[in-house]
Amino acid sequence: MSIKESSATALVRFTGLGIICFNETKGRGEIAVIRDEKHSFLIKIQQPRFKDGIEKDLIVYEDIAVYKDLPKTDVMIEIKANKNAAIDDYEVYTASGDFQRSESEDFNDFRWIVDMNNLHSENIVANEDENRYPISKLFIGNGLFYAHKLDTNLYFEKIEKDAEGNEKSRDVFGNVAETIGVKIEADEVLFKIKIGDKEESHKLVRVQGLPFRIEIANMDYDENAVTSDMPDYYKYFGSESGASVALETIKDQSETDANIGGSVNFKVFCHPIVADISSIEELEK
Repeated sequence: MSIKESSATALVRFTGLGIICFNETKGRGEIAVIRDEKHSFLIKIQQPRFKDGIEKDLIVYEDIAVYKDLPKTDVMIEIKANKNAAIDDYEVYTASGDFQRSESEDFNDFRWIVDMNNLHSENIVANEDENRYPISKLFIGNGLFYAHKLDTNLYFEKIEKDAEGNEKSRDVFGNVAETIGVKIEADEVLFKIKIGDKEESHKLVRVQGLPFRIEIANMDYDENAVTSDMPDYYKYFGSESGASVALETIKDQSETDANIGGSVNFKVFCHPIVADISSIEELEK
């Protein structure tokens, strides 16, 4: 791992159905958590502790706050440094040199996150689909953004389709990151959640070498769930011509059927994307 996570005060991890962008005006990363009827939205704030209270023993993480069964609308989460941040606004980690999904070895490179704009050879525009889902808003400041978990067991191919849904081409795409990581270094990190008119907050005070974890997931746990979430994302974006891209799993050529264990579609997999928009507030209904 290229990112040294142990130096953080808090580590934010987001897995599942969500759209990330970087708001240059407000100096923060933003994630639109898509609240459909299939995905379950869960937040856990976890504190590191030495097992049995003995230093240098096994470190375990305990939940100090859990938020689940949240309403589909009027949910906002803000996470940022509260004192002496190492990063003023935000930074995005990319390795030096060109990025190739078939060759790159740095699994923390942010470019493993599927980029909606780079999937297309034409401009992407906002899609005001009246059937799109509401979003919960996640704002993260003072952090270093990177790919936390790359799924090396699932290999994808890219299928381009025209405006009528007819297949135009099919090419190898590669692996896809399933978890975005954000590392925040500061004397104190503030977690704040607003649910309607109610607000709660947690102050996470730095403990050297023992970062807090804020685990956020928006997952479809149905064993028959589709592997790619691209159809959901096209409710919010579209190409100027109406063309679209699907990502479908294929077996990695380096793996045998025995190693893969049959069909890969049983695996729970929901992947976030990044999009070149100024703010996720553009996606609100």
